[in-house]
Amino acid sequence: MARIIAVAVPKGGAGKTSTTLNLGAALAERGHRVLLIDFDPQGNLSLSVRAPVGTPTLYTVIKEFIATWEPGLERVIVPSTIPNVDIAPTDVWLNEADEELRSADRREYVLQKLLEPIAPAYDFVLIDTLPYFGMLVKNALVAADEVIIPMQAEFLATQSIAMMLKLVERIQRTGLNPLLRVLGVLVTQVDMRTNMGRQAESYARTEFLGRVSIFATTIRRTVRMAESQAMGQSLFQYDPDGDAAAAYRALAEEVLRATEG
Repeated sequence: MARIIAVAVPKGGAGKTSTTLNLGAALAERGHRVLLIDFDPQGNLSLSVRAPVGTPTLYTVIKEFIATWEPGLERVIVPSTIPNVDIAPTDVWLNEADEELRSADRREYVLQKLLEPIAPAYDFVLIDTLPYFGMLVKNALVAADEVIIPMQAEFLATQSIAMMLKLVERIQRTGLNPLLRVLGVLVTQVDMRTNMGRQAESYARTEFLGRVSIFATTIRRTVRMAESQAMGQSLFQYDPDGDAAAAYRALAEEVLRATEG
């Protein structure tokens, strides 16, 4: 059975899509079979791997499941441009699902039920989420075993981490997903050329010391990230020997050690 990991934080620009994409590629490079779920209506993950979006869409599958409770996620899964990585792509219509889920039976469990017949075919399922809380994010957290929380290396970002930890605790305590755990906070967008960047990373590690695990790996700011996604590639295809790819390989090693432990 796959390990299902949601990449989530209620803040834009924290690196959720880049983390989902390149962690998936790093795990696939290690020989693991990976499924990416684009659960953000912006569809940036889908665009980053040139995934075709047609009919049915992820929204269509959710809408049909709410009406029939018959899972059909396999109908939208396609190969990505990354070897050994598949994706369930999305488009802007997924915005409608956030509202429609509010009136659905067992509304928080829809993604979990859609994944149940699919997950055994994969080693990892990574879910890219919206930058704000809602039913789609709750579905991702209920479906997931673990959460990675990306944190932009800036002083104001710590509030969003605190909010995310509070939501995870609520998901656990209400019984929606009592076994959900935070795999770690991933410090991203670090600019080591500036005092502000170095201080922000140090502050983040100090702020959450003892409260939540923080990955030893940090993701530095680089133009290679945006360039690779614009080309429809992961860093492992666009700049496989670069520092950014090396960082995601290190992150994959931490994830593997954590899940195996």
